[in-house]
Amino acid sequence: MKKINMLKINCIVIAFLLLSGCANMLDDIRPKNQIAQDQLSDRDLEKVVNGIYAAMEEFVYSYYLDGDIKGENFKGGPGFALNDPMLMTAGSSDVLSLWRKAYTTLKQVNFLVETYEADDNQESATVKTAGGTAYYFRALIYYNMAIRWGGVPVLQKRTNDIVPISPENEVWNFILEDLEKAEQLLPEFSDKYYVSQSANDALFAKTYLSLGNNAKAAEYAGKVIAKTNFALASTSEEYASSFIYNSQSKEIIFALANARSTGLLLIYQSINDVDPTWNYAPADDCYAGLYADKTEKADDIRAQAVFSASDNLRTIKFANGQPGQFIANESPSQSPIVVTRIAEMHLIQAEAQRNTPDGRQTLKTFLDKRYQTVSNIPATISDRDFQNMILDERHREFYGEGFRWYDLKRTNRLDLFKSLNNRNYLMYFPVPQNEIDLAGKDNYPQNPEYN
Repeated sequence: MKKINMLKINCIVIAFLLLSGCANMLDDIRPKNQIAQDQLSDRDLEKVVNGIYAAMEEFVYSYYLDGDIKGENFKGGPGFALNDPMLMTAGSSDVLSLWRKAYTTLKQVNFLVETYEADDNQESATVKTAGGTAYYFRALIYYNMAIRWGGVPVLQKRTNDIVPISPENEVWNFILEDLEKAEQLLPEFSDKYYVSQSANDALFAKTYLSLGNNAKAAEYAGKVIAKTNFALASTSEEYASSFIYNSQSKEIIFALANARSTGLLLIYQSINDVDPTWNYAPADDCYAGLYADKTEKADDIRAQAVFSASDNLRTIKFANGQPGQFIANESPSQSPIVVTRIAEMHLIQAEAQRNTPDGRQTLKTFLDKRYQTVSNIPATISDRDFQNMILDERHREFYGEGFRWYDLKRTNRLDLFKSLNNRNYLMYFPVPQNEIDLAGKDNYPQNPEYN
């Protein structure tokens, strides 16, 4: 790559420090000052990648609690009423916000994809890692959209043209294509705060599980489990440490560092804040019953790390640094935004192996780490009861991490929702009416029953 002058380098740095997309910056500045993609050096490319990480922090943060809200894990906190957690309409502002956040972030990620694909030095380790990171992040964006909307517009490059919504199966195929490209480019795991082969394998496992390809889901989950970089926590303290600043937890496969001094992303302010205006509190049945089983699953190490014993309106999984909490968090404003943990790989592998000797043994291995005493899983357990065990563990394990709504959707266990009331169309988000008005009904058909 050719070198560019310091003024242009500073433009890149300032743009990303302000968290404005490099793509937007390149589009909006005067033509005589535009920076050609083929003029970015390897060093400049690293700065672009750092900016993409910042953009992805905001994207993941904006989606983080959505699956808990619609999965009935929360009730309204002191500052917010949550009368119908599943209700959505085409005019819902939160739906529009999620849609637009995805495509705003995608524009920045596609700039990095285009930069990699136009680079004439693709054997450079820096360039390869940048390309792999871009493909992984694009797959992660589309995974989060596919599980919610099904079909969405697939943008392989930045464009101002209207791109019609693609069928859901084409969106999933696009995700797999990007993961396959990333697989050829990403380095092995070295740091939990950078995209790696293991992070990519984990997203492969999640995607194949969504598609019902159990063999592939188990295979990719097994790849991550086999790595010595990761280990299941076996104490409450180890489990809680996954969600605090400067975490040394081996649970984490990939997290966004959230090490910013401005534009703070504070999950605890939504569900765990001393301010009396926080939005959400644990749903009553979750607080009272999620860890209540003291027979088959006694002494769950997660219980005291998730809920406060003294205040049933608050959760402490995302510790806010207040005195007396279960675990100290010296800088809660910089707690990591966890994308995927090794616990998920164990539960994906067990689910994908199904009610077989292998599946039961995989689940037993997991349970042995989460409980002080666990009896063997009986060989005569029914398929339905085995699935119930998996769903129960995922509910306990990922409370507050955005999993519950989609877990019940993809397993077709709509009977476990309490407020669905036969409104099964809510298993797909509505296409925002604002976007339909801009693109036209032919390009953006509404999902069924929202009309």
